[in-house]
Amino acid sequence: MEEKRLYDVDSIEFNELLDLARIELKNNDLEYQDLENQVNEIINKYPRIHSLFENDEVPNLNEEECKMLQNLISLYLQMSNFEERKIFFLGARENYFYFKNMNLIKE
Repeated sequence: MEEKRLYDVDSIEFNELLDLARIELKNNDLEYQDLENQVNEIINKYPRIHSLFENDEVPNLNEEECKMLQNLISLYLQMSNFEERKIFFLGARENYFYFKNMNLIKE
């Protein structure tokens, strides 16, 4: 089966390739896994914070929950940085194949 190239796919396939990059992070990057575990611990320990994200409810949070919400946002931002870096390098790799396909890179 021929490998799909990013420049050769529609938007649904493109999003699937990005999801695969995130899954690869989840499976292979220990720092990313640690961040994800911290997120899950907060979500499981604070059901009202979970409700905020899952049910679009806006519960009154106490001081501790507000601090955990801030921590959760920080963790999500750190995870996002990992994902952006992964996607950046995926794009760089795909540029190589695109330029090679256009005969702009010779071997």
